[in-house]
Amino acid sequence: MRHPVVLLLLILGLAPPLSVATAQTVQEVRVEWDAYRGATAPQVRPGTEQPSNLFTVLERRRAVGPLPRQRNPELSSDHIVVVAVGSQGQTIDAQTIPDPRILRAEAPGPTGELSSEVLHHAKTELLIAIPDDPRIVELRLYQPRWTGTVFVLDPLGAIPLP
Repeated sequence: MRHPVVLLLLILGLAPPLSVATAQTVQEVRVEWDAYRGATAPQVRPGTEQPSNLFTVLERRRAVGPLPRQRNPELSSDHIVVVAVGSQGQTIDAQTIPDPRILRAEAPGPTGELSSEVLHHAKTELLIAIPDDPRIVELRLYQPRWTGTVFVLDPLGAIPLP
């Protein structure tokens, strides 16, 4: 009869917090992305500069909590696909995240009509949450590209995890 009381206390938020030993953990990897090394401005028009796609792991730490849930994961050219792989190249986890390079700008034209433009940040950061799985040795990043009939994944780079 004690279990319904504990369940009620948990639902009401009155029970003591779960211990770290019983809570789920994830890894958070913070990565610096030098997308356009040597760019003369902090933002560039896609296709006007040569992408460098240099990735540097700034921090890797454990955090308590579940992985973020993706309600309706769909491929889009505004997203990046992150694949966590093991030492044998096997996929352990895959997810889509918003592309942090994207900056949407609107400005009035000569007639006063607003026009929009998509720019890329030359340098940005990624925060990637992955399962706390010791088998993960690398993150592979891909850019979805629509061909008119299907999405293909263009490789952006790989991030070895220390």
